[in-house]
Amino acid sequence: MTYLKIGGVLAAVGLIVLASCAEEERPPILAATDNVDAFATSVLNDLQPVSIAEGREYCGYIFETDTGGLAATAPAPGGEDFCDLAEPDDSVIASYHTHGGYSEDYDNEVPSTDDVEGDFDAGIDGYIGTPGGRVWLVDYDARIARQLCSVMCITSDPNDDPKDAGFVPQTFTLDELRARFE
Repeated sequence: MTYLKIGGVLAAVGLIVLASCAEEERPPILAATDNVDAFATSVLNDLQPVSIAEGREYCGYIFETDTGGLAATAPAPGGEDFCDLAEPDDSVIASYHTHGGYSEDYDNEVPSTDDVEGDFDAGIDGYIGTPGGRVWLVDYDARIARQLCSVMCITSDPNDDPKDAGFVPQTFTLDELRARFE
């Protein structure tokens, strides 16, 4: 469940409602935990059904609030294989994005080199939800991408073909990802 502050009242809402709202300024999603990995996984899980159904990526940032808590920006819609965000400010600690629905045209069960390079260039961590239900952490400090959880740990696309992804290791360096995509 995701928590959202509406008119000073903390309410439990699902991201499906937020993602289908008009493209107006939406309030941030407030965390019910101080564990960034758990919060990011929850945000991605709530967003997966919309992302899969629409066959496009959604993205946003996780940031530290003025009171020291965690929050996420409302999800921004992207395209089938991209999602653009403005440059992060100093409060941002991580990005998050989905990889949309299953497509045999993309190796979308792993982070792309653009995903990893973008987070590294911004100096932040990144969280990625895949159609197969994996959650990846792009770990800026360790300079690797690693699976936080494997297939079907979050909502997955019922059309996903696990065989299509081939072998998916637990971690990747940027050079290993480059080699995978050559």
